[in-house]
Amino acid sequence: MADNKGSKNPWQELWKELTKPPKWMKDADNKPDAKKDNGKKAEADASTRPKKRQPPSWWSWSQSDGVPVRKQRKQARRSSGSASGEPHSPKPRSAGSSRRTDVRVEAGHRARRSVPRSRPGGMSPLSNSRDDPSRTALSGIQGMIRRHGFAPNALNLYGLTATKVEPFGPVLRLRTNRGLIALKKSILAPKQILFLHEALTYAAEKNYTRYAPFVLTANGQPYVQVGGETYYATQWIRGQEVNFRSMQQLAASSRSLAEFHEATRGFEPKGYRPEMLFDMVPRFRDRRDELAQWKRRLERKSRKDDVDLLYLKLIDPYLEQADRAIGVMKGPSVRAHLLYEEEDPVLCHLDLTPYNMVWAQNGQVYLIDLDFCSFGPRTLDVAHLLRRALQRSEWEEGVARHVLVNYNSLRMMSLAEYELLYGLLLFPHRFWRIAYQHYELGHDPHHLGFFQLAEAEEERRNQFLTQFGKQVQRMGGGL
Repeated sequence: MADNKGSKNPWQELWKELTKPPKWMKDADNKPDAKKDNGKKAEADASTRPKKRQPPSWWSWSQSDGVPVRKQRKQARRSSGSASGEPHSPKPRSAGSSRRTDVRVEAGHRARRSVPRSRPGGMSPLSNSRDDPSRTALSGIQGMIRRHGFAPNALNLYGLTATKVEPFGPVLRLRTNRGLIALKKSILAPKQILFLHEALTYAAEKNYTRYAPFVLTANGQPYVQVGGETYYATQWIRGQEVNFRSMQQLAASSRSLAEFHEATRGFEPKGYRPEMLFDMVPRFRDRRDELAQWKRRLERKSRKDDVDLLYLKLIDPYLEQADRAIGVMKGPSVRAHLLYEEEDPVLCHLDLTPYNMVWAQNGQVYLIDLDFCSFGPRTLDVAHLLRRALQRSEWEEGVARHVLVNYNSLRMMSLAEYELLYGLLLFPHRFWRIAYQHYELGHDPHHLGFFQLAEAEEERRNQFLTQFGKQVQRMGGGL
């Protein structure tokens, strides 16, 4: 019997062969560990020194030479040293290697960090850069002017240098080398601005100077045109807007208006002449027809909102007032007066709101913003001023008397003017203006509150008109 003790088991050999690892694993185990860093990498990762914060991407480009700042700094550190201040030894170069890259980086680094040397005459080679304080301030002012929709070049045409900009409604108040200036972007044509300048010069010759005079260009023009827009500048009047609730300021406003009317009487423009406003009946009949047209439109409207319902509730008494006012304007004495005034007209302001009248520090009232100024009966301005004052005093009769006494201190109003004044106050001007803004310029739910204010004042308004009409009749007026 043969001895099998020293023979190999074939099944064991097969198992070893199947479980033997591949050759590449054996090579990896036997390979010497040449890349071990002895814990240096872990020690570096655990360092407490903070990493340098990188700037945002929008800051990475230099404005001086167009080279990325981050790349410049990285390349500069390679040549001059690390960020921690430790010396850095560059790799040795061959004799024929080019130094063009290092020269460009070092030149850009010097241009960015070094102080520019002055040129003869005091001009710096980088005088238009952001490092120049005067240039920086000027660009900031121009930026503010541009943000408000104005062209900075308009000041250059006037020869003005602004140091401060403040918006005031549609104008900019500028602190300049010629004092405080009001700059306005105007919808007026150049011929209309020339007309206003000529009219105010005529008033100044007749000793009326309570207005904001135009600032003239080097060519003597009262306006400039930049980018298709027309601008004009006036001297800024120091003061505050008139308070119509103050009897003192209301009296000064009435006298200033009367003096303006008399100072512009007899003015003959050399060029452009605006349309005269003596055709009172056709103008107010058009407004009356608009009120009736809006009523018919709303009656046909299927879905009415709160503003529409309130308009339909109030419109009929206002239409009756409009018809009565037009009847007064058709009277023979009023028509005769308008024909007479047309021969020797005055200039009317036509926009006598509190913010267009300035109560100055000397106790006088100045008229500003005369863009709508035109020839017409002076009663138009008196009615506008009186209506504004009465609305703020709940239609007190004493306020009307105060305005008329001060206005008549210069030249008395005639009986026909009182009749016309009654007709102008009787017409529902406030109601028509709110309706025009709502139905022609754009629907606004806030207009409901304006209609409610007009409704709330109507009782006091009717009482005043009744008393004022009786007084005109006692004076001999045919109302």
